[in-house]
Amino acid sequence: MIIDVHSHLGQYANARMSADGARLSGLYEAAGVAHAVTFSIEACYGGVDAGNAYTLAEVARQQRLSAMVVAHPEHTESSARWIREAAANPDVVGVKLHPALGGYDVLGHAMDRLMERHIAPSGLTVLSHTGNDSPNVTIDKYLELASRYPTVRFIAAHLGVGIMGPGDTAVNAWVRKPQPNVWFDMGTLRAFCTGSVEQLLAVVGPDRICFGTDAPLYHPAPFVRMLAALEMGEDVRERIASKNALAAIPALLGRIVGAGAAA
Repeated sequence: MIIDVHSHLGQYANARMSADGARLSGLYEAAGVAHAVTFSIEACYGGVDAGNAYTLAEVARQQRLSAMVVAHPEHTESSARWIREAAANPDVVGVKLHPALGGYDVLGHAMDRLMERHIAPSGLTVLSHTGNDSPNVTIDKYLELASRYPTVRFIAAHLGVGIMGPGDTAVNAWVRKPQPNVWFDMGTLRAFCTGSVEQLLAVVGPDRICFGTDAPLYHPAPFVRMLAALEMGEDVRERIASKNALAAIPALLGRIVGAGAAA
């Protein structure tokens, strides 16, 4: 079984990279991905209410999908309301942050207030964009955020390097500040560079990398083939495919048929 922890719903500038719930589910069915976590691209830019409402409506119609609600520290009341709703909605399994598109610092005071008052008490997993493409959310900053909230599970998107950042960025950051409550997803073009996933794996261990694709920006099928080709044992491959996702996002356990057998 393969679980994708990172995908988007809504409209990109390029219509071919856009997806509603039905199209996203179809991409995953064709690729052989059993389940995926998704969130709104519109909400990442700041349209928290419209984007989250759209995501929950689409996910409610698609058994293959679970949702994360997007939170934004400059939209505190809306974010707090969506986090409260998320905690009571079985379709929602986490909180998504995007400081790069949202234009805020992941270590800013507003983010700390949102974490302390709303996200951390919810018990939900946090997934955030990370990478050197924005000073708002480098992997070093994200690991620091995780150190401030040790009871919260965090996922660093894009192997911690953004779309095509230097492969050793996350490796060096982890060596400086390893965090037992942080996982990574592999939804980045960097993952296709030979040895990139294995390089991070050697430092963080076999339980810290989750399958992710950033679909529909990228088609999930090549990521499935890449996972099959990675130089690792089958036990590690199975952990990346699904077991690590279930550890990083415990709320998924109640969403996926057969999850108990994979855990």
